[in-house]
Amino acid sequence: MKGIFAVLLCGASCVCQGQTYPDSVMMERIYATSFVDGEAYKNLRYLTKEIGHRIAGSPQAGEAVQWSRSLMQELPFDRVYLQDVKVPYWERGAKEEAFILPTREPLKVLALGGSVATPAGGLEAEVIEVELLSELRRYGDAVAGKIVFVNKPWDESIVETGVAYGLNSSQRSRGPAEAAKLGAVAYLFRSLSSSPDDDFPHTGGTRYVKGIDSIPALAISAVAANRLSEVLKENPKTRIHIKNASRWNGMVDTHNVIAEWTGSEKPDEIITIGGHIDSWDVGEGAHDNGTGTMGTLDAIRTLMKLGYKPKHTIRLVFYMNEENGVHGATRYGEAARDKKERLVAAIESDAGGFAPRGFDIKSSAEKVAWIQQHWKPLFEQKFWVSRFFAGSPGVDSGVWGQHFPNTMMFNFRPDPHRYFDIHHTDKDVFEAVDRRELQSGVAALASLLYLLDQQIDEIGQK
Repeated sequence: MKGIFAVLLCGASCVCQGQTYPDSVMMERIYATSFVDGEAYKNLRYLTKEIGHRIAGSPQAGEAVQWSRSLMQELPFDRVYLQDVKVPYWERGAKEEAFILPTREPLKVLALGGSVATPAGGLEAEVIEVELLSELRRYGDAVAGKIVFVNKPWDESIVETGVAYGLNSSQRSRGPAEAAKLGAVAYLFRSLSSSPDDDFPHTGGTRYVKGIDSIPALAISAVAANRLSEVLKENPKTRIHIKNASRWNGMVDTHNVIAEWTGSEKPDEIITIGGHIDSWDVGEGAHDNGTGTMGTLDAIRTLMKLGYKPKHTIRLVFYMNEENGVHGATRYGEAARDKKERLVAAIESDAGGFAPRGFDIKSSAEKVAWIQQHWKPLFEQKFWVSRFFAGSPGVDSGVWGQHFPNTMMFNFRPDPHRYFDIHHTDKDVFEAVDRRELQSGVAALASLLYLLDQQIDEIGQK
C-alpha cells in the first residue's frame, strides 16, 4: 500500500462487487488487470494478421466490422449494433512505379489516398521542385506540362511530432489542386516522415477541387526525395516517369460498430469512447488505428472484469472512414443530434499504441485546471502518465462534436516520437506494437473512463 495514502484525499471512491475502493486503489487494480489479463494485444494480432489493412469500403473493412461486433457481443454489453454509413471506396490498384530518366534509377512512391490514375502506360515529364506551394506562383506558365515536386523536409527540431506533421500536411491535401490550377500533369509530395533516413513512402489523404482537372498525386520517400533533389540540382531539365492505377469505385454501404453499457444512475447521460476501425491500405493498420479500437474495447472489458457498475451509460464506437472522409463520425454525430442525445463526455484513441503520456482536453480552462489538480496526481505518481492539457479532441470526436459544443472531450496521447516513422506506411504492422506499452495505454484509458463516470458531475459544477 506504499504510495497510496498521498492520494486518498481526492475524495471519490468506487464500489465494485460490493466493495468500496479509493480511486488510487481502483486504478492499481485496473493496471494490474490490464497487464496480467489484458486482451488488446491478442485481439490486435487477429485484426492485423487475419484481416489486415482495412480501407473504408473494402471487403477487409467489412470483415473488420463483423468481427469487432462479435467481440463486443462476447462481453456483457446491454446493446451491440451496427450504424449504417455510406462511404466512398478508393482502390490503389497495381503497385506504383517511378524512376529517373534516362537511367531508370527507381524512386519509392505511393499514391496519395484519393489520387486519380496516370494513363495506362504512365507519364513522363520534367520536374519543378519547390519547398512550399506558394512558391509555384513565381513559375507561372512554366508549370504547365510539368510534375510539381514539393520537397519540404520534416522539422526535426520540434519535440511534438504532431505539430511537425501539421505544418506539412496541408501541402499534401491541397497540393494536387494547386498544381493543377497552373497546368501541372502530376504532383509529387515528400512523405510526412519524422526521419530523414526513411525510405518508406507515407500515403495519406488528398483532395481535388470541383472544376479543376484532377492529376495523379504520389508521395515519395524522404530518401528518394533527397536523391531526386540532388539530380535536379545537377540537371534542372531532368525528366521522370511515374505510373499508378488507383481509382474511385463509388459509394459503398458499411457501418459504424457500437456497443452500450447502460448506466445505473444516469442512463440517459452518455460517455463515448472509441476510435476508427478503418485504416490505409498499406501495412496492417496496427498503430493506426488497431491499437485505438482494440485498446478502448479492452479498457471497458477491464472494468467489466473488475465488477464495475457504471453510473452513466458508456458507449463504445468504432468509426468507419476516418482516413479518407470521416463519413462515420459525421453519421454518428447527425444521428445523436437528431435523437437529442446527452453526450456528456468523449474519449478518442487514434495516436498509436506506444507508452501512454496523457490526454489532451477540449473543455473550459476551469475544468482543465480541475482535472490537473485532482486527476493528474493519480496518474502521475505511480503510472508515469502526466500530460493533461487543453488541446484537440481528435479527428472523429471533433467532427461529431460540432453538434455538441458542451461535451467534454479527451484525446489519448501516447509517446509521439516513433509514431510518424511508421504512420501510413508498410511498416505499420503488428510487430511494431509492444504488448506492455499497449496494455499500459488500456489501463490509462480505463482509469480515465472510471474517473469520468465517477466524478463528471463534480467537474460540471465548475
